[in-house]
Amino acid sequence: MRCRTVLTRIDALRTGELHPAQRGAVRKHLRTCASCDESVADLAQLARAVKSLAAVPSGALREALEPAGSYARLSTSFGPLWVAFSRRGLRMIHLGGGEEAFLSRLAARYARRPRRADLPAPLRRRILATLEGKASGRVPIDLGGASPLETQVLEAMARIPRGEVRSYSWLAACVGRPRAVRAVARVVAGNRIPFVLPCHRVVPAGGGTGEYAFGSEKKRRLLRREGVDVDQLDDLARRGVRLIGSRTTGIACVPTCRDARRIRADNQVPLRGPADAHQEGFRPCRHCRPFAA
Repeated sequence: MRCRTVLTRIDALRTGELHPAQRGAVRKHLRTCASCDESVADLAQLARAVKSLAAVPSGALREALEPAGSYARLSTSFGPLWVAFSRRGLRMIHLGGGEEAFLSRLAARYARRPRRADLPAPLRRRILATLEGKASGRVPIDLGGASPLETQVLEAMARIPRGEVRSYSWLAACVGRPRAVRAVARVVAGNRIPFVLPCHRVVPAGGGTGEYAFGSEKKRRLLRREGVDVDQLDDLARRGVRLIGSRTTGIACVPTCRDARRIRADNQVPLRGPADAHQEGFRPCRHCRPFAA
C-alpha cells in the first residue's frame, strides 16, 4: 500500500471506523514507514487539541439553542387545553384562552416561537387520564430553564399520590426548606404544567382545599375525580383536625393518606397537628410522613 493511500485512511484507523480488510495492510505499512507513522501521532495530537477546545454552554445558552418545540390544542371535559411540548416532554399546559394568549405565555419563557403540531398520542392519552383522575403512567416533563428550587419543589409535588393532598409546609419540609413556605407556595402557584404536575393536591396547612389558578371549584372537581372526599376536608378544617390517629396501630396520618382511610371510624382519633400527636403518643405514618409539616 502506498503512502498517499495510507494517509487517506489513518483517521479512520484512529477512530476504529476502517474496514477490517484494510486495517492489516495500513498497520503493516506504518511499521515500515516512519513518515506515515509520525503522521498518525500528529493526527492523534490534533484530535486531542480540538476536543479540548469544546466549551460547555451556559444554561441560558443551552435553552436558546434548544429547538422551538411544538404546541397543540386538546379538547377536554374542562374545556380547551393548550399544550406545549418538546422532544423531552411537556413544557407548558394552560386551560382555556385563545391561541395567541397561549403563545404570549410561551414567549415569556422561551425565545423561539414553536410550531403548531399534532400532540403525540401517548401524551394525549396520559393528559386526558390525568384530567379524569385516573392513573396515567409516567408523563415525560421538560423543565428546561427551571431554577434548582423550582425543580426540587415540582419533583416533590409530582410524588404526592393520586387521591391524596399535602400542605405547602409539608412540601417545603420535603425539599429541605421548612422555613421557605412562601417561596415554595410561589413555585406551586407558578407551576406551568398543571394537572400533570399536581398543584391541585397542595392545600393550606389550615385544612380545606384552598385556591387554584383555574378556580377553586375546578380544584375540588379534580380532587373528587381522584377519590378525595373534599366535603370531609372542609369538615375537618372547621373542627381544627389536621391528622387522624389509629387507636389500634398508634400511627398518625394525614386524613387523605391511604392508610388513614383504612382506619375504622370507631378507632379514629382526631388530632390537631404533630404536637398533639406527639403528646398523645402517636408515631408518624411512613407513607404520608405527617410530621414533616
